Amino acid sequence: MGFFRNIWDGLLSFGAFLLTVAVFAAPAWASYLAVSGGLVSAWIYIPVAGMFYVGLTLAAAFLRKALDGVSPLRDRKRR
Repeated sequence: MGFFRNIWDGLLSFGAFLLTVAVFAAPAWASYLAVSGGLVSAWIYIPVAGMFYVGLTLAAAFLRKALDGVSPLRDRKRR
């Protein structure tokens, strides 16, 4: 039973990874399009780079948990 729980936890972590990528990539892409279209100035890339860094760090953590079979809200596998 614990094996299936680890698979489920890994799937939950992978879902959190996908959600994190969507939440952080969509505004970054919209900012890029806004700068390319001339709607905002290029200085907006500074906060977007910070947001990209935070999103990349979170996505990497959730992907690591997904590959290890750990739930998104836990530090270690369940027993």
